[in-house]
Amino acid sequence: MLNYIQNIKAGNHVSFEIVFKLCHKKVYAYFFKKTASEDIAQELTQLAFIKLWNFKHTLSEEHELDLQLFRIAKTTLLDYFKKLGNDDRNLKLYYHRISEEADEQSQKFETNQQLEVVLNRLPPTRKKVFILNRLQGYSYKEISEQLSISPRTVEKHISLAIKQLNGYAYLPIFLLLFKFLR
Repeated sequence: MLNYIQNIKAGNHVSFEIVFKLCHKKVYAYFFKKTASEDIAQELTQLAFIKLWNFKHTLSEEHELDLQLFRIAKTTLLDYFKKLGNDDRNLKLYYHRISEEADEQSQKFETNQQLEVVLNRLPPTRKKVFILNRLQGYSYKEISEQLSISPRTVEKHISLAIKQLNGYAYLPIFLLLFKFLR
């Protein structure tokens, strides 16, 4: 096999094809034994021979070609298992992130529904003033200009809204809801 090593190193395709035909079944059997999958064994066998060709310049004439080919096969198998582990880990991370996002969306939906119930307890103008100030961040002055009412009336609406919501014991829930909405 020494001649094959020299010829492959020189880029001789015919020698490479002969080595492929001579060793293909052994390499395939190795991968099949390790993976128990015909498709994976075939794919890994091809990868091992591709690596043999791509790294032909690193072949040593001091070692048997079979030994070097199986060293390549072993690293190909290890790379495959590492990739499987990484894919599995990435899939679990993705699933975890998607689950958290779904939970967060569900919480936001529930929060918005609770918020709707709480705000519907307020008279329409008080509700609008409260939403503009507490949810949308408008100042009393901006609200007074927008609704054509005095800043003092805005202040009164906010005060009455807080008292009314506190009277329903919704204010603590409502304040928690701000955390999710902002």
